[in-house]
Amino acid sequence: MINFCAMKALHLKVPAYSKFHIDARREQVSYFANPWHFHDELEITFVIKSEGTKFIGDYISEFKPGEIILLGSRLPHYWRNHSSYYQDTAEKGAEAIIIRFNQDYAGNEFLKIPPMKPVLDLLNDAKRGIHIREPHSDLQQKLIDFLTLNESQRTIALTAILLSIATEKPYDYLCSIGYAHQYKSNDIEKIDAVYDYVLDNFKADLSLDDIALRCNMNTAAFCRYFKRKTGKTFVDFMNEIRLGNAAKLLLKGDLTIAEVAFESGFNNPSYFNRLFKRLKGVTPTAYQSQYLNTN
Repeated sequence: MINFCAMKALHLKVPAYSKFHIDARREQVSYFANPWHFHDELEITFVIKSEGTKFIGDYISEFKPGEIILLGSRLPHYWRNHSSYYQDTAEKGAEAIIIRFNQDYAGNEFLKIPPMKPVLDLLNDAKRGIHIREPHSDLQQKLIDFLTLNESQRTIALTAILLSIATEKPYDYLCSIGYAHQYKSNDIEKIDAVYDYVLDNFKADLSLDDIALRCNMNTAAFCRYFKRKTGKTFVDFMNEIRLGNAAKLLLKGDLTIAEVAFESGFNNPSYFNRLFKRLKGVTPTAYQSQYLNTN
């Protein structure tokens, strides 16, 4: 048996930049490898290539090319590619533009002047994580061009990007308003290990007692710990993972509803249908039809 608490998952260490420094890079890898982590800097992530599941605070959903996400300081997050990316990396690949910056990137007083209030409000909202809804090609191009700029130009360009998001681009909050994220390194490692195990085994009949045992906790203590650190129950978390996989399979359209249920870890198709409708707002059949009719 694997002991989660003995597993030392990689904790991302972001370099201690000057508070005026803006770090930008284009990541081109076989798959995104960073674990569940957080850092002091705010972050803009523009996914250019690859698909998978994103975890941001207490929020879970699929990600796909074209997505732009703004994350606040110390907001835990994790991009996990679909399993196929780890099985045949020759045909897969992950690519993203990542910009990290301190809230005082242009000085302590800059965002306090009245014209910058929309940006200040945006960065405060980013504590919950922000998804830019249907980003236009101009914003995506600004993020691509950002990599070619020197540091002084990046200060101006980042302000323009943030102002554009704050005033022109509709966006959605990701985390619940009551989400609290007070983490220590050992919390991140432990939750990351649980996440990895569930993502690798969600099709199996996972036992809550077994998960707790792997963390050297009794079941009740583990349930309290997981809820306190992630903002949701372990059962809700596991169901979200399974439903996310089910949604992906439904959009492919080559399996029956019952087959989708079994392939996603649900042994009872009727329960799967009820749960899917409760959390997604529509039945699996309607969800699939809406997508197929749209495309």
